[in-house]
Amino acid sequence: MKIKTKFNTFDVEKTAPLEKIGIIATQNLEGLPHITFINSLMALNDTTMTLGQFIRGNSKYFMQKNPKVSFFILSAQSKKIWTGKILWREQQSQGPELEIYKEKPLQRYNSYFPIHRVHYFDLVETTPANGLPLVNLIRFTLMTLMARAGATPWKTKNRRPTNRPECPVLKPYGEKLFSSPFTMKFLSFMATDGFPCLIPFVQCMTLDSQRIVFYANALGAHRHEITANMDLSVFCLKTTLESVLVRGKFAGYKSIYGIKMGQINIDWVYNSMPPNSDQIYPEKPLTPVTSFDSP
Repeated sequence: MKIKTKFNTFDVEKTAPLEKIGIIATQNLEGLPHITFINSLMALNDTTMTLGQFIRGNSKYFMQKNPKVSFFILSAQSKKIWTGKILWREQQSQGPELEIYKEKPLQRYNSYFPIHRVHYFDLVETTPANGLPLVNLIRFTLMTLMARAGATPWKTKNRRPTNRPECPVLKPYGEKLFSSPFTMKFLSFMATDGFPCLIPFVQCMTLDSQRIVFYANALGAHRHEITANMDLSVFCLKTTLESVLVRGKFAGYKSIYGIKMGQINIDWVYNSMPPNSDQIYPEKPLTPVTSFDSP
């Protein structure tokens, strides 16, 4: 795929509206990939991107500690996709860019979660605007569904993988969200250049509450970059903005009825929806609030 180092006028114009899907992948303090939905991400000019912050989530903290960020944008208006890499530069609580965000239709009358800070990024590289690859999406999803159906006897016989917990990892809602072929999903892993690799991954879905499966060829060239026991993050998002983030170890590939299927064993689940984003699994004990300071 062709790569460029500057945005053009079309990119700046079409990524400006907030009516879009904006996804960023960052690296957490343990060096693991983290994925967040941020629809305020946009190209400011040919070499700069911005995002408007309305809540203080983990991703804003992570990007300041590890400035290498990857992004995905799907415009609701043009139906075009942009992907690329950016470097976090600074944040500002005032200035013309903040006023631009405040004047956008979705923010103008927002009294509860207004954008109050702008983060700035230097563009490293991006792809030209591309259309949705609908044929491949449908084909890869069907292959995953077939492999998933073929894995059912194996799943029933081996209901719990070795050294896996007996209790459900994903809650019923999260399992239902991931099992749908119509929810948007994104996979991320840490690449050798230090950037999190971010891949649109609608085709993956749950085998049960502990495992995610996918048709191997859906990864394309990235298939050869993912190795056994590598930490992978998968973010699932509905158009109603309900979302769940999971992380787990890649368990390798398995042939099901001649279909090469990859598997991820989930070991961490995170509620990424405001106003209370927090870890769901492993379950955290309830503790009294003694400070209202956030990292």
